[in-house]
This record gives sequence, structure tokens and C-alpha cells, in this order.
Amino acid sequence: MKEQPRSSVLYMREPRDAKQQEFADAFERHSDELFRHCAMRIADRERALELTQEAFTRTWEYQCRGNEIHEYRPFLFRTLRHLIIDEYRKGKMQSLEALVEHVEGGEVEDLLPQDDSNTLEAAMERYDAKRALMVLKDLPDLYRETLTLRYVESLTPGEIAEIIGESENVVSVRIHRGLKKLRDRLESLDLTRDNQSFL
Repeated sequence: MKEQPRSSVLYMREPRDAKQQEFADAFERHSDELFRHCAMRIADRERALELTQEAFTRTWEYQCRGNEIHEYRPFLFRTLRHLIIDEYRKGKMQSLEALVEHVEGGEVEDLLPQDDSNTLEAAMERYDAKRALMVLKDLPDLYRETLTLRYVESLTPGEIAEIIGESENVVSVRIHRGLKKLRDRLESLDLTRDNQSFL
């Protein structure tokens, strides 16, 4: 029976040494959040899964070449970020709205599970979050990426800095400016809506 290549993530099912165990633990801890981040950025769930798997494969191959990884989470996010950028460059991106239109009814809420958490308060929070996400997608990528990593993925400014290759101070400034732009645009939408309802 032929042994699988060592660069395969599937090979990691039964770790043999400390390095393999660390990688397997990193996969368990970070695969879901990496997938969510990728799915939010590219809107194609199947492609997001492929890119997430590719990020882990490249990380494993990097480590197998003798390179040391001090912290997996920022390294994996940075690797995934580069893969997402490459995907954007290919020009095969599909907007979230286009994806939702293919769902019967065409509403994001139709994708949500029907359970006890589907209360009026939760609906209002989803509405506010939906508005914020719609405005967020119109922000320049510089701010959109930083805000997504900070508030959707709950990364610290230090972790974000390591992922995007900037200083922690630059990241903090981007978060502050991005939040200001987001707030201004949301307030502008509220004023526009109020003026239209007045007429």
C-alpha cells in the first residue's frame, strides 16, 4: 500500500510528532473561523472551503520545508488573505446579493435557521448587522478587511497587524477611521430614509 504524500492535510489524521500535533491542533482551533472569514469575503461557500483547505495545505508545506511558525492563527489568516486576494484578481467573484437571489425568496433571513433564538430582538440585531454589512461592503478594502478581522473574526489589533503586514498602530488607526466611515455612512442612510418617509 502506497503511503500518502507528507504535504497532504489528510495525512494529519494521526499525528506522529510534536510538529504534526501542533498543526492538527491549529486545524481544530482555527478551521471554522478561517472558513467563516473566507465565506464572508467571497460569498461562494464551496470555493471558500477550497481556499481554507489550501491555506492549511500551504501552511503544512511551509512547515515541512523546515520553516518555523511561531503562531498559527495569524500565519493562517495571512496565508488565507493572500489566497483571497488571488481569487479577487481572477475576477471570478460573485456578490453576496447575487448568491442570495438564487435562494427561493431571495432574502438573507431565509438562510437562517428557524429556532427559539429567532426573536424580535434578534431580528432587530440582524437588521442592524445586515445594514452594517451592506455599508461595510462599500468601504474601501483597506478598512473593510481590517473591520472584518476585528469585529467579525474577533482578532486583536496585534494579530491583524501580523496578518496584513502592518504595524499595530497602523491597524488601530484603520479600525478607528473605518468605524468613523461606517458610522457616517449609516447615519447618512438614516437621514436619507427619514427624509424620504417625511415626503
